Amino acid sequence: MNQWQLFSERFSQLQHREKVLIWGGSLLLTLWLGLVYLLEPGWNSLHKGKLQLDAMQRQQQQTQQQSEELRRQLSIDIDRDYRERLAVLQQQQVQLNEQIKLSASHFIGAEQMVTLLQNMLQSSEGVQLSSLQTLPPVPVRLEGQTDSEPPLMYQHTLKLVMTANYDKLYQVLQRIEQLPWLVSWQGLHYNVKEYPLADMTIELGTVSENEDFIRL
Repeated sequence: MNQWQLFSERFSQLQHREKVLIWGGSLLLTLWLGLVYLLEPGWNSLHKGKLQLDAMQRQQQQTQQQSEELRRQLSIDIDRDYRERLAVLQQQQVQLNEQIKLSASHFIGAEQMVTLLQNMLQSSEGVQLSSLQTLPPVPVRLEGQTDSEPPLMYQHTLKLVMTANYDKLYQVLQRIEQLPWLVSWQGLHYNVKEYPLADMTIELGTVSENEDFIRL
């Protein structure tokens, strides 16, 4: 007796209720397997689509965050600090130039000093101007200036050689000292030439914003 005949005899011996349950369970199992066979590809596709959608949403969020960060960075004025520092330096430069002009105004102008000394010597009886020359201008660098920066001021020096007796030369020095402007004494040399005459060499300095300021 084969297995199928044995199963048929056992099934025929079952009660009607048991047979109905077996047939109903078999039918439900068959239907469920059919549904699984039919719907599983759709479920897989749906799950795969959901995963892709989640990935796209995450990528969209990252892109949006990057876009917002880029807009934030673009809204930042990267030159603001530079412009503020430049404005401060420019203001300091203006104040420094004003201070320089104020200081320079206390000195006698170079060309004015030449004319004044010539007139003073011409009016000094017994004093002969043997020589009058200008020395090369010397750049005046202020504190904090580097050698690469252009100087803001120049020192000009006049070298005079006068011949007269002691009293006359002393009077010239007194008149220079009484000038209402600041005059920088760079040097003084007295040499008796032939008594009572003597040569007096003096170097007088002034300042100017121009390098070529003294013209003789």
